Amino acid sequence: MLRYISIFFISILFVSCAEFENGVQETDPKPVVEGYLIPGVQVTIRIHKEIPYTADSTANKEVPIDGLAIKLTGPNSSVTLISKGSGLYQAPADFAVKVGGVYSLNFDYHGKAISASTKIPSKPVQYTADKTIISRQAVNLTPGFNNGTRPGGFGGSENSITLTWSNPDNDYFISVVENLEANPVEIIKFPVDTTRVRPNIRFRNEPIQGTVAEIRSQSFQYFGHHRIVLFKLNPDYVALYQRNGNTTQNISTPPTTINNGLGIFTGVNADTLFVRVIPE
Repeated sequence: MLRYISIFFISILFVSCAEFENGVQETDPKPVVEGYLIPGVQVTIRIHKEIPYTADSTANKEVPIDGLAIKLTGPNSSVTLISKGSGLYQAPADFAVKVGGVYSLNFDYHGKAISASTKIPSKPVQYTADKTIISRQAVNLTPGFNNGTRPGGFGGSENSITLTWSNPDNDYFISVVENLEANPVEIIKFPVDTTRVRPNIRFRNEPIQGTVAEIRSQSFQYFGHHRIVLFKLNPDYVALYQRNGNTTQNISTPPTTINNGLGIFTGVNADTLFVRVIPE
């Protein structure tokens, strides 16, 4: 489950707006924390250096920070995370993350105390889907092949999956879909091109505070079995997610709850349903 968050939840270039505001380049980059605490999953935290905003910032590479003494404290115990290299830190396997618990992170970096805390949300309740099987028309766009589809390969009837759940407290949720096949078959077969990038096996909906989400059949790029994971989120993740709209013309420091740092340290919880996509 953790890889869905790392790969899929958010991909953000953490940059400083210091020189944009006062003409002075940041000389002491802050640590950027990426930590998602999930009940039943061993805690892993990633930390790298902030990438300052400069004219050639696209050339800057993420630099991991290793060797920190990071203390993780929960309701019943505290542990020191183990540095695994490449900016990855891990808690002992027996350190439990429990629903409703408050967890804090503390370490020193360049003489500054870095800290953050979060509460672990409950699991989504009454999570259901109105279908377990949907269909899509297989499309072949290779030269000389004609299966009667409309131009662009979007033939076939539209059908969708409606997800529902309980949300009495107006919490945030996001749904993530992943193909589970070892060798997934693309719904649209394109001409052979060794430079073409295959579609991602995962996709997502936007975070919402409602109780219903729709997943259209056209969102699926592969046949076969898929899992649909519904994540219950804390507001800090949603604020960081929505920050994606920033560009180099609209640069700003990303929102964060990390004291003296950047990034995210947040609790999430999830439930999972399954659907199969079959040819029409």
